[in-house]
Amino acid sequence: MRKLLTLSVAVSLLGLSSPSFAHAPEGLILGVWQWPTSHLPVMDGDISEWDVVPDNLWLTPFSEFNGELLHVVVAGEVGAEVNTADLNYRWTSGWNDELDRLYFVYDRFDDLWDRDGGGGGGAGGDDSFEINLDANHGGDVSWFGADDFDTEEEVLRNRGRFNQMSHYRWPSLEPIGWNWLWASSATWHDVEPYSCCPNSFNLNGAHATEATFQVEWWTVGWDDFDHESPENSVQHDFSENDIIGLGISIIDNDVGDADDPRFAAWRLGGQRCGNGDGKCISDFILLPAQMDLLPTAVENDSWGHIKASYME
Repeated sequence: MRKLLTLSVAVSLLGLSSPSFAHAPEGLILGVWQWPTSHLPVMDGDISEWDVVPDNLWLTPFSEFNGELLHVVVAGEVGAEVNTADLNYRWTSGWNDELDRLYFVYDRFDDLWDRDGGGGGGAGGDDSFEINLDANHGGDVSWFGADDFDTEEEVLRNRGRFNQMSHYRWPSLEPIGWNWLWASSATWHDVEPYSCCPNSFNLNGAHATEATFQVEWWTVGWDDFDHESPENSVQHDFSENDIIGLGISIIDNDVGDADDPRFAAWRLGGQRCGNGDGKCISDFILLPAQMDLLPTAVENDSWGHIKASYME
């Protein structure tokens, strides 16, 4: 069985220096690929559409900025070095202007896939992909405790209000599900039209075995998120060339327990303040569409049909 993912060639990051943004790491702005509505990826776990995304927009354990690794182990086995025989991955992001969605794709090799919701370590005891989304780039706080407000109602209202932090996990396990917005008590955020999809993955392996895993999914963003209902929330309007904040943590649980959690969190930017403060996550720019890199769309032909034709 193969030990490595099939990765793109060496990553060349989109580094744009800007003194007006100080998110981690300071001075770096990464790119978010634009998916035109005519070429949206099909959420089926076959990530071949994403091959059109340029190499410099994919991030791996070896991606660097100013000579430092971008993904750094900051929890669990702190200081662990890259060992692709244990864990390897690549991921990138996309966006769509008309639907106001962010798209993500994730390709992983893991020598010990931990997905039963019952082990030690972090992220609820599971291998997962955590995203802290600060759509309006406000740098706000995500988590509040009982001492931060006068009433419990105010605490609950403000958890995840201005930036939202989810652990995405496949396959879905109840009661937490596939999109665990752990800082909030919301129960409506993980279904369309707010996020998708619990079944858009391919997994070759099983819990406590070696596994390869590919997944794609999307979410909307929120300027004001109310855990009680979408009607009381304000959805973010994504626009070309806007800067957003994304905090990414790649969780590697290795079937540990309370005494030996065997847990590591590979975090983009290498730092985290509080429980998901937006000021400690990374800057991303919503790029213009690169139509010259996309397949030519035939009138009345869907992107899904074009994709299917690749496989015939």
